[in-house]
Amino acid sequence: MVNELMPETPENDDYANRWLKATLELTQALQKQTSVRGGLRLVTQRLRVVSGADYVAIGLTDPHLPVGTAFIEVVDGMGFEDVSGNFPHASERSELWTNVIQSNKAVISSDIPLHPGFQPPAELAEALSTLGPGMYLPLAVSGNAFGVLVAGWRRGSSFETISTIVPLMQMFTDVVALALQQVRTHSMVLEDRERIAGELRDTILVRLFDIGTRMHVISGMVGQTEMRRRLQDTINELDGTIRQISATVFALSDARTPSRLPLSAQVLEEVEAVSNTFNQTPRLVVHGPLNGLPEWLEQELVLAVRESLADAATHQAVSNIEVFVQVTADKLALTVSDDGQAGKRLASGSVPVRLRKRARQLGGTCTVRADGPTGNILSWQVPLHGMSD
Repeated sequence: MVNELMPETPENDDYANRWLKATLELTQALQKQTSVRGGLRLVTQRLRVVSGADYVAIGLTDPHLPVGTAFIEVVDGMGFEDVSGNFPHASERSELWTNVIQSNKAVISSDIPLHPGFQPPAELAEALSTLGPGMYLPLAVSGNAFGVLVAGWRRGSSFETISTIVPLMQMFTDVVALALQQVRTHSMVLEDRERIAGELRDTILVRLFDIGTRMHVISGMVGQTEMRRRLQDTINELDGTIRQISATVFALSDARTPSRLPLSAQVLEEVEAVSNTFNQTPRLVVHGPLNGLPEWLEQELVLAVRESLADAATHQAVSNIEVFVQVTADKLALTVSDDGQAGKRLASGSVPVRLRKRARQLGGTCTVRADGPTGNILSWQVPLHGMSD
């Protein structure tokens, strides 16, 4: 059956204007796209409507594959609307695709399945055998083809009618190629930014936290006041560097979705927020892969750190305070210890009510115990398989 959308022969400027309007609307839509696959889908859908084609597909090259090789990324029409590539055209080495990409020249045929080199992927072969007229148009920018746009009409469609829209198809393809190349470039930039942010977050920040932790330990071992002051100044500079890198990671994060600071940076912010309260910055020690936890668990830990430090601030004569966070294969644990005097509240064995209640809801525990004649240790832990409700 011939596609009912098959256009009539263009006899006036109205038909050409419809193509121009469709091309303009599509390029404007592509400017808002950050996903290559989403942009390709827009192209195939719009082209089918304006051209009346039964089948439209787009294949893109891959710089890591042999020259001329293309993967079919998006297919639309003939029952393939919900199909999402990649069809393994690379393994079949379609001669027709290769020739179009390497020569940067279009192929127009009255019976595309009979054209030399027509080798569709096995998944599409049976359906595409019913095509008649077809076009293979290179997607190129500055003479360099990076893909192929394919349009086909079922056998029985008028090739004479279709051949009259070839100039319009080529105009459409040239404009769309430039817009698609911009989408691809933007997508690559975002991927690079994500990669750099990931390296900073997963490697550099972890190492800096480790160095800072060791310096905190050394600071507690140094007896000379002047040496301790200089060491503390260095620790403060290191903390500042960590904050700057955290901000850089935040800025590099993908702009398409709301971004949050990594958990390590959030915990550091909570620790530094109480520095005026204790007249010092609590020592932070982290063991295990802190970043990468589920978002709901990140929120629970940040809240636990905040509540624990608020509880420690009620103690008298605190001169040393440490925040210890540990992630193991099966649990997330927080220990906040100080050398202050908790008074009657500790003697009664109570703990911050909110922390204890929430820990139990998550299948964990929260306890407070004395550490010698003076001193307090608050321990909070939840299983990693806990529920967020």
